[in-house]
Amino acid sequence: MIVRRSAVCVAALLLAGCGAANPQVEQTPMPAISPATGSPSSTPPAGVTLRDLGVEHGPAQLILPGGLEIDYQVDNPNNVTLVLDVSQGRSTYDFLRRSLRAGGFRITADGQQSLTFTGHGWDGAYTVSESVAGLTLRTG
Repeated sequence: MIVRRSAVCVAALLLAGCGAANPQVEQTPMPAISPATGSPSSTPPAGVTLRDLGVEHGPAQLILPGGLEIDYQVDNPNNVTLVLDVSQGRSTYDFLRRSLRAGGFRITADGQQSLTFTGHGWDGAYTVSESVAGLTLRTG
């Protein structure tokens, strides 16, 4: 329980701090998006890329579930943060657990609906709680 609370607190601090530290941060509410058509065969059928979601930065190899509802985003060259609709939190966690390795990422920690991963020059963290679901990516 303490580990989960710590992970949620860290994620909340990361999510809250991303926009406040840099006045040039692009912060945009995002609508839901449907899966892209004509995706490469290695992409899970219901997957979309960050670019498909309108995110300019971040690893091109990262695949997220189609139909994802993004409540808030930060899109910087060295930091990407997506705050998701919490109702999609657990399913996104499960999706990432299945798709990260296929995309060339290495999961470095996984437990209690939180995980960290690395690959393609980026470090990532994803966590889900009862009130928040968020993904943060930073260049290494």
